[in-house]
Amino acid sequence: MALTDHRTQVEEMIADYRRSSQRLSEVDEELASIEETAADERGDVSVTVGSGGALRRVWLAEQVYRTHSPDELGGLIVRLSATATARIAERTDAVLATVLPSGSDPAALRADSTTTAASAVTGVSVPDGSAVADNGPRNSAAEPEQDESLEPRSWLRDVGAAERDR
Repeated sequence: MALTDHRTQVEEMIADYRRSSQRLSEVDEELASIEETAADERGDVSVTVGSGGALRRVWLAEQVYRTHSPDELGGLIVRLSATATARIAERTDAVLATVLPSGSDPAALRADSTTTAASAVTGVSVPDGSAVADNGPRNSAAEPEQDESLEPRSWLRDVGAAERDR
């Protein structure tokens, strides 16, 4: 095989890598934007959950305090959150299935990579007699793109540079 054949193969591999990397970035953005809302039968309570099960919004109609005890209301919010979170899991699995090898289990991958973090509900306001807590997406500016070098790297050289920079 000639040198140009090897160079062509390497260029094709690099192009494949860049396409895969781009697709994974798109999947990451898609996963981060997933949201689901669940509401009770009467429409007095709704809960919006985001990617990873983060509680983003709780909406309570004014009359909910007259029709539910605090314990009932708390239980209802927990059940609605669980429903919305289950829907998030289904949607996450569907997105992951588009990039995983055939026969892979997206739920197993999701379970391995999920970390639980407590998230505080913020932004409480009372518009038109209703109570809303909104924990929606914050300024989630994408990280700046890093130009990946295809030059060989040495962990030893990297450690040495880090030591010199101290």
